[in-house]
Formats: sequence, C-alpha cells, structure tokens
Amino acid sequence: MFSFSPRVDRKTPVHFKLDSIGKLTGQHNYRIWSASINIVLNGIKTYEVVVDGVSPADDADQTETDAYEHLKHTVSTIFIQVVSQDILEKIVELEDPHLMWTWLRTEYYRDSAFALVFQIMNLISLPTQYSGTDLPGCISKFESQWLHLTKLSKASSDSYRKTFATFLNEDKAKSDFLLGFLVKHYKNVIDNLTTKDSLSYDDVKQRLMDIDTSEIEENSALFASKHSGNKKKGNKPTKSGNSNNSSSSSFSSKTCTWCKKHNPGKCEGHTWNECFRLQKLNKEKKENEEKHKAEEANVTTEQKARNKSFYFDTACTSHMTPYAE
Repeated sequence: MFSFSPRVDRKTPVHFKLDSIGKLTGQHNYRIWSASINIVLNGIKTYEVVVDGVSPADDADQTETDAYEHLKHTVSTIFIQVVSQDILEKIVELEDPHLMWTWLRTEYYRDSAFALVFQIMNLISLPTQYSGTDLPGCISKFESQWLHLTKLSKASSDSYRKTFATFLNEDKAKSDFLLGFLVKHYKNVIDNLTTKDSLSYDDVKQRLMDIDTSEIEENSALFASKHSGNKKKGNKPTKSGNSNNSSSSSFSSKTCTWCKKHNPGKCEGHTWNECFRLQKLNKEKKENEEKHKAEEANVTTEQKARNKSFYFDTACTSHMTPYAE
C-alpha cells in the first residue's frame, strides 16, 4: 500500500537549487524541461504524487493526509519557479501539482505519429549539420536525438513502432547509425571499427572521441615537418617548431599526415618521416632532377661542339667534321 508519511522528513528538509533548470517557455524546450523535472521529483520522492496522481485513501489517517499536503505544496513551490510568466498565469490557479503537470503535458508534449516521423527526420539530418569539427558536440546531439526517438517509439500503441523501439534499443544499431553518420569524414577509422563486432557503443564512442586528440597531434607533426624542411635548407628553426617536433616523437598512435592527404585509408601505423611512399617519391624526384641536370649538361656540350667551324674533306667517309686534325 502506498504511504506518504515516510516520504516526508521534517527534521532534515531537502534543499536544492533550480538555477540550472531553464524555465519552460513552450513546446520547443518541454522535452528537456520535463526530463529535468522528473529527476527532481524522484529526488524529493514526489514523482507518484505529481505524475501518477496518487492521493490518500478515503480512510487515511491525519498523518498521511498531512504528509500528502506537504508534498503537494513542495512541488507547487518548485513549479512556480521553473515556468515562464505566461505559463505560470495559466497553471497557478490549478493549485494541485498533478493538475499542473497534466495540463503542461497535454499542452506541450507531442507523442503522435507525426512527432515520431518528424523526429526521424531530425535524426537523419544530423550528418548534413556536421562539418568535420567539434566531434564531441556532434556525438552529444546524436545521443539526444536517438534517445528522444526511442522514447517516442516506446510511447506509441502501434505494434510496428513498438518493434521499432526494440530495434532502437539495440546497442549495435546505435553504433552503426553513429558510424554511418560520420563515415564521410573518418573513412579509415570507421572501416577499422566496423571490422570489430565485439565493440559496444561506448567503445565505439571512445574511439571516435580520441580522433580529436590524434588530429591535433597530426597538425603538430605537419608543422614540425615544415620546420624540419626549412632546417635542411639552412633556415634556423623557431622555438615553436622545436617544441612541436619534440611532441611529435611522443605520439601514442601513428598516423601519416602525408598519406592522409594523398593516400586516404593508408595513413595508419606510421608517421610522415617513416612513410616509405613519401621516401620513394622523394627519391624519384631526386633521380629525375639529377637526370634532368645530366641531360642539360649533354645539351650544353653538344651546343659547344656545334659552335666550332666545320671543314669539308672529300677523302673521308664523313665529309664534314668540326675537327681539323
């Protein structure tokens, strides 16, 4: 049997701040607002009173009735602090927090078939909103949209949508959707992750979150590479170049910045200064330069030879020669 009195502790009242909960202003922020309030209601043990509308039995004693009234007043005090002035004017005269909650849910919550379809569109449009920067922010948006779609599916009475909710609860499905949304920007990394069936969504998320760190390291390696090239030409490297060059030697995961640009998908496992493709290319360039110089030298020699006077000799096989002897 449900009892109210154990939920009230007058000796140690609960104190908490509501500053971090944004005020409800309409349908656009109701979902986040209601989720935040649910946490508060569970924390002060009033969820059943407010959401489910539980009230004392007709034969309840005075202690139970007083406890129930205390819980109601506590929640009513919270509500007037977390809604906008316009909404407050509409609910304050209801007095009962359960009636307030019901009115707000009826007014702003949307769990219709249209809301579910609209949420599907919100989810699948995420890849178009990601430009390749702020990966943690992108993953956070994905998780928020995925959770909202799952809740809408669960709330539906349609058998297909309940099956859809079961699918959305699959850890592997969540991982595949996230990887699919990001594959355009991280082809090689995602190709590697999809070959590991044992990875959970949390594992996949962690691997992706590590990309931001590795990209910073790659930029440092590229910067160090440029300064190393300047040093070979006789230019004095800057302190910044030296610090980046030293940090590049301590990379925990090897990624070749040259291959990432010129050979996508083959940049893992080595750095730019270990890259045999880059070494081969530089060697070929050097050989071509030497060959070109040799050809220029031959042309110069031939031109010098042809600048000499020619002699006509009828007694020789070669009747014209630049050599008088």
